Amino acid sequence: MNAIRLFTAAVFAAAVGAFSSAQAAERTVVVVLFDGFAPAMVKATDTPNLDRMAREGVSSNHLIPAFPTISLTNHTTFETGCWPIHHGIVSNSFIDPKKGHFHEAADADWHTGCEAIWEAAERQGVRAAALNFVGRWSSERGKLATFINPQVPWKDSPSDDDILKQALKLLADNGPDHPRLIAIYFRGPDNAAHYNGTTSEKALEATRYSDSLVGKLMAGIKALPPGREGTLVVGTDHGMMDVGPLINIGRIMNEYNIKARQASSGASAFLYLDKDESIERVEKVLSKFKFAFDVYRKGHFPTYSHLGTGPRVGDLLLVAKPPYWLEGPEAFPGWAHYLGITTIWPETFTPFVGGVKATHGYDPKIPQMHGIFYAWGSGIAPGKTLPKLNEVDVHPTVMALLGLQPGLQVDGHIVRPALTEPPPPPQPIDIEEPRARTPEPEKK
Repeated sequence: MNAIRLFTAAVFAAAVGAFSSAQAAERTVVVVLFDGFAPAMVKATDTPNLDRMAREGVSSNHLIPAFPTISLTNHTTFETGCWPIHHGIVSNSFIDPKKGHFHEAADADWHTGCEAIWEAAERQGVRAAALNFVGRWSSERGKLATFINPQVPWKDSPSDDDILKQALKLLADNGPDHPRLIAIYFRGPDNAAHYNGTTSEKALEATRYSDSLVGKLMAGIKALPPGREGTLVVGTDHGMMDVGPLINIGRIMNEYNIKARQASSGASAFLYLDKDESIERVEKVLSKFKFAFDVYRKGHFPTYSHLGTGPRVGDLLLVAKPPYWLEGPEAFPGWAHYLGITTIWPETFTPFVGGVKATHGYDPKIPQMHGIFYAWGSGIAPGKTLPKLNEVDVHPTVMALLGLQPGLQVDGHIVRPALTEPPPPPQPIDIEEPRARTPEPEKK
């Protein structure tokens, strides 16, 4: 058996070596995740650098996010190539029976399985950088890439300009320990769009600024010395759409005495029912609001959800129908509670102050939830438009560009039409090799 394994490994090594030698120079891949970058924003303003990426490389206006189509779920999906059922980040807010309440945590120890691109690269001997991405750090294992910026509270995190400077410095490093994978998270147009509208002037200003960051990264790649070449991959976590009335989850639960804990974010919510609460009664109550949201029982979630039936998902899933959106009572300021938001305010209303004008989180089949995707540089097919791709497909495609195998547990597929070269052959799996963590089985 050992001889067979050695022979198989040698064949694989030779195949990967042939793939690598076919490249004219050592390749560095820079992969960027912008937050909340909708294709409508690109169409509504000048983006010369993204336009150049489209002309000279690959582009798509239909990067389809995982559900819920919100940030933390899709940051993790983007970096791991896994659906939420496998990586475990089932929303921006959820309840784990052992770890407690998750709310936009960056610690990779919340992951129940899968490897981020930087973990998979480092495991295969390629140094990586992870800048501002969630999951770059673990409270148990420390930093998960050779180069990361320090883990700090979100309000203290560095600006996009500061992150760009770090990335360009790493890209220009020609020393023996330089990274060949540089993964960057930028804040993007998300916040400006939320509070001003998808194509508001402030959102479009943020779009133009984001485009300028792309241009500087392209210039950094062009400046690489002989013997090195680079690829730039740009994506986003979700799209964005303008919205109207808010679904007041706290008011509904209080008005109808629903005994449950809730975890809401954007356009979806989980209800974790108390043991003495009747799921049939709650479903009947919530059916009164079918004009605003759909209700799904655990085990009967929509097929697009990829959420599974593990302990982190609620007994009921609520999915808003545009233009409605929803938030739990914890999202509102103290003065709103003092004025009776969960006791006397309407079940649905349009906030007169502090509300959002655009959001996301809906069914991923809705086109406005789709995001941008661009790829440019070494190994990328020129001038090609992709009709669509999934968020889970970014990870394996980036790994193929590096000549590496994807993470140990990946749901996505290599976007082969985007590449000029065939990806390396499948890696032989040693049955004694430890696998990625998998979710604990749900207790009956």
